[in-house]
Amino acid sequence: MTSYNAQEHHLTSTTCLPKPGVLIIVVEDDTDTAHLYQTILATRYHHVAVCHSGSEAVARLVSHQGPAVVVLDYHLPDMTGIEVMATCRDLEHPVACMMVSADRLNDQEAGCGEAIRLTKPLGCQTLLQWTAKLVHKVQTAVHGEGPGDHAPENLLIGQSAAMQHLRTLIPRLAQSRSPLWLHGESGTGKELAARSVHYCSPRSSGPFVAVNCAAFPEALIESMLFGHVKGAFSGATRDHKGFFEAADQGTLFLDEVGDMPLPFQAKLLRALQTGTITPVGSTRDVRVDCRVITACHRDLAQSVREGAFREDLYYRLNVLSLALPPLRERQGDALMLADHLLESLAREERIAVCPLDEEARNWIQQHDWPGNVRELENRLRRALLLCDGKAITVNNLMLNDDERLTSAPPPSQAPSGVGIHFSPGRMTLRQIEDAAIEATLEACDGCIERAARQLGVAASTLHRRRRRQAA
Repeated sequence: MTSYNAQEHHLTSTTCLPKPGVLIIVVEDDTDTAHLYQTILATRYHHVAVCHSGSEAVARLVSHQGPAVVVLDYHLPDMTGIEVMATCRDLEHPVACMMVSADRLNDQEAGCGEAIRLTKPLGCQTLLQWTAKLVHKVQTAVHGEGPGDHAPENLLIGQSAAMQHLRTLIPRLAQSRSPLWLHGESGTGKELAARSVHYCSPRSSGPFVAVNCAAFPEALIESMLFGHVKGAFSGATRDHKGFFEAADQGTLFLDEVGDMPLPFQAKLLRALQTGTITPVGSTRDVRVDCRVITACHRDLAQSVREGAFREDLYYRLNVLSLALPPLRERQGDALMLADHLLESLAREERIAVCPLDEEARNWIQQHDWPGNVRELENRLRRALLLCDGKAITVNNLMLNDDERLTSAPPPSQAPSGVGIHFSPGRMTLRQIEDAAIEATLEACDGCIERAARQLGVAASTLHRRRRRQAA
């Protein structure tokens, strides 16, 4: 274990203390290491808490309801640091994580670079320097929000007919107390829609608590949602409130609700019907008043037919529903979103905004976006960090070499109508178009995106035409 050197730390103790609203949480199952980190950090920060398990840390973050920095061990008794991080991303207030492990972490284990990754043993100065950077990051995020930032037009960017219709529905659905079901593909912005509903509702002054149900081990999900009492199970050293109580007088957003284990679904159904929960290990019901919004990327009706999801719970959750359109069906929104995201990402990364060159803008318009807005954001973040302060090119937007090879075919491969044979008077316009599409696809080795660029149409148009041909 790293020893604490008071002389090494002498200069840092005189540094100005940050505002007390930022909570520092050390999540470490080794008592000596946790005490060491707490001792070092307490000389600079007002509020430093220690948690010895992932569930205890999540409970503390939920009850805090404010900005936090988490010094997080990768290996924990009840869950991994990745699972704790997944919950941190779903909380309403900004949370920054520092992942610490005795083993070197690869990108996948560390959450694809979404946390600072450090290897034990951790020196005093390293711990303080990275914590200071993360504190600045969450404080900046808090101060950057204005009162109108949660309005539908600010959260749900786009001028397509689908998005304009969505923004007119949200204020109307927000007035109800009934459960709301959000459905759409992964990455379409379901959590943003849930936040918008909350801030348009009479509950807007209450908490908004977002929970990713897929992030918790099956054995812990009941404790995380309903809470537990001291002694309920090994490691339950004190009472703690679950997400339902944390969302009292506000809104609880349950994402990926289809991943809930079947035995727990009956308990969730009872909570929704009675407005009460029973913490694990307790015999006393606790009344809670929160509106529940749920979402899932999979087809829950199909899950009901397969016996993986309770039919009665499905109908209880699906009182009101709201469909979020995929990005490929939002004509013209991709570029507007890209410009908005570039500004936001540049502020987050603290670098200058780099514009998209013309070829990159055309590629964004034509790309089919199977990963929707999340894919767009990830591509832009990568491009912004790799473009060296210059205009972002198509190559910057590619995720790997294979994409680069297929994104720009040499002129000699351009189909330009070769191989298309017309029979005047015997073919309809639709048949001629279908023949042109098939010939172009064949020349582009079946790559719809390349074919769409050659034909001057959106890739989504080709997808729709091919589906219609197959029907």
